[in-house]
Amino acid sequence: MNDYNFSDIDQWIIGNSWINSKIENLNEKLAIDIGSRWATSENERNAAEYIYDFWKNEGLETYHENFDIETYKFHKSILEVDKKQLDVRPYHRCPSVDLNLNLIDLGFGTKREVNEKLKDIKGKIALINRKHEPFTEQEPISNRVNFISEMGASAIIIGDPKSGRRMEYSSVWDTRDPESIYPPLPIVNTSSEHLLLLKRYAQKNLKAKLIVSTEFYNAETSNVIADIPGEIKDEYIVMCGHHDTVFDTPGGNDNTSGAIAVIETARSVKMALDEFNIKPEIGLKFITLSAEEQRLQGSFFHVNNNYNSGNIKPRFVLNCDELSTGNLKGIVLGFSHLRNFLQKQLDTLNEDLKVHVMSQLDGHSDHFPFLEAGIDASHPWRWRFFGRYPDCEYHHEAPDTFDKLNIKDLKYYISSFSRLLIRLSLISPGSWPKNPLTKDMIRKRLDEEKNFEIRTS
Repeated sequence: MNDYNFSDIDQWIIGNSWINSKIENLNEKLAIDIGSRWATSENERNAAEYIYDFWKNEGLETYHENFDIETYKFHKSILEVDKKQLDVRPYHRCPSVDLNLNLIDLGFGTKREVNEKLKDIKGKIALINRKHEPFTEQEPISNRVNFISEMGASAIIIGDPKSGRRMEYSSVWDTRDPESIYPPLPIVNTSSEHLLLLKRYAQKNLKAKLIVSTEFYNAETSNVIADIPGEIKDEYIVMCGHHDTVFDTPGGNDNTSGAIAVIETARSVKMALDEFNIKPEIGLKFITLSAEEQRLQGSFFHVNNNYNSGNIKPRFVLNCDELSTGNLKGIVLGFSHLRNFLQKQLDTLNEDLKVHVMSQLDGHSDHFPFLEAGIDASHPWRWRFFGRYPDCEYHHEAPDTFDKLNIKDLKYYISSFSRLLIRLSLISPGSWPKNPLTKDMIRKRLDEEKNFEIRTS
């Protein structure tokens, strides 16, 4: 790395990130004016065009990465017992169903609990709690659901852990397992309060009417990409975060916060490089991804479309998701070989930020497709493993509104990310630690880990 006066650069970035921030404008446009952004919907397409125009107006080289996805929408959902309407929300990709069957309470849906009622499960609607059974080995929800399906249940109703009759749009797929893309049977969510009612109805041997109407189809969407080219062709550092949301939510935290971090960091970095007449050695690629909420289809497409044909892999990927869940504490890597290298750069920020490495490969967000391909991907250490804001649990539901985005935190994230990315972009590729990983090595690791719950706390 050449000698740069990072003190002056840092002061300029921090001042610009705080004084000239466009976070509030972006939040108002994405989370209020546009709102819910289910991938391929008109709102999501409007958001992608807005981000494209925003970056173009800031002088960034910008383009759409278009692709088709498998998507769907629900037309109706009904859960009724004894003529009482109960809370219901279909799980991701829940197929259409029209049932009127007896209920069976399977507790937390563990193999032990299922085996105890094995003879009574077939042809019934199973009730389970999404939480884990206390003091037992945690079984991933995908494993629990698959086992209940194999034992002959006709559908599953899962109780949402939240209180106040709140329910998320949830899923049971585990990205570590390619076989878990589609739910093995109809699955719906109910509130924790109505799960307790359903348990009582199950004791009385009552039937539940469960109706879901789902339309499946293919449609086009796009990732939006802004490039800052470097001196060395095909060498890149990537920062990404998804701009889509689940149904009926503007996603203030998930993920307007992460999308804005990407949008504003791209603007901040470009302005700083122009201000100080700096040309990075390694290029910087900023991506707002689509279809994260639909099994990471946008990030899977980007990885498969760009890095699977002998192309040079990105040196480092920083994925931003739910940045209003907690303040920035550092960076969490998927692999260990960049740990000391990255910590050395973070130390120069003088912000006491730490680098950690996940003990398992985390499939919960858009860094996973990069990790699966053996690419050094990471996410900000914002709440894992401590420090989660108590009011940040609004996730995949309508109350995740614009006010859930923490503007002060986001300014800090953006200034820190801008400073870090500029430093990394100025380090010659030959000075980076070698990445020894192959896709086969990662697949073997994932096959060993997929039967265990990912540690998140």
